[in-house]
Amino acid sequence: MNDKTIRKIKNTLPHGMWKVMVSFARFLRRIKYKTIMTFSSKKLELYCPCCGIRFKNFGRGDYVIPDFYDVSLFEGVPQDIRCNVCGSLPRHRILTSWCIGNKSLLTSKKILYFAPENCVIKWLKRNKMDVTTADLYNVDAQLKLDIQKTGLPDNSYDFVICNHVLEHVDDVMTALMEMKRIIRPGGFFICSFPVNPDIDLVDEDRSVTTDEERLHRYGQSDHVRLFGINADRFMTDAGFDVTFIEGKDYPDEILPITAPSKYDINRLYLCKVK
Repeated sequence: MNDKTIRKIKNTLPHGMWKVMVSFARFLRRIKYKTIMTFSSKKLELYCPCCGIRFKNFGRGDYVIPDFYDVSLFEGVPQDIRCNVCGSLPRHRILTSWCIGNKSLLTSKKILYFAPENCVIKWLKRNKMDVTTADLYNVDAQLKLDIQKTGLPDNSYDFVICNHVLEHVDDVMTALMEMKRIIRPGGFFICSFPVNPDIDLVDEDRSVTTDEERLHRYGQSDHVRLFGINADRFMTDAGFDVTFIEGKDYPDEILPITAPSKYDINRLYLCKVK
């Protein structure tokens, strides 16, 4: 079943019923692959740190939806990148691997997770992390927040995570300054977004307003910009100390460390509040 069919079913069913179906399907997949991992005589070389299951192969991500993605960006790029159980993508496995190696930074800290990604949220909760979810549109998020104007008090959280959101917002610097405001001194902001290594800082144009224009300009119909290889300057200008979390620095077993399209790299940005 491809992503387009899944979206159609999701939009047809009541939200509660859809959640039950998804949870049950994940439960069955976990039993299946846990059994394979336990009894297989073959070496299972791939590993998902989000759900803790080993695999012979990751599953194929179905990203080729012509009215949503620029399909030419996916040609010739390996698509076998999705965890068969929890659905994690490379950036989720990289982030979770980083969290495993830096538990002391997360333990007993208040964490806010924008646009919560289920596979990472599950890991955080299994490890007893104090995480609150936030989103402007996701009805399952605990807080309904606009990342550009949260309404939260100053210094509310120790840690904020925000993957693939900044390419959607009206004003990047407004969002980043808001994050700096709500994060306590010494706290962290982790973010990621699609990156085109052929662009320096960013490609954006406010005259590009239709889905079709955005699709051809930025590769996805709901994106309003495409970041470049030096996009960390945005975070630096907002007052963060920035280091990279690079996919290539993590073990081969969470591979393939490859993005699903030509315009992406597997880099997350670790931004510390001074």
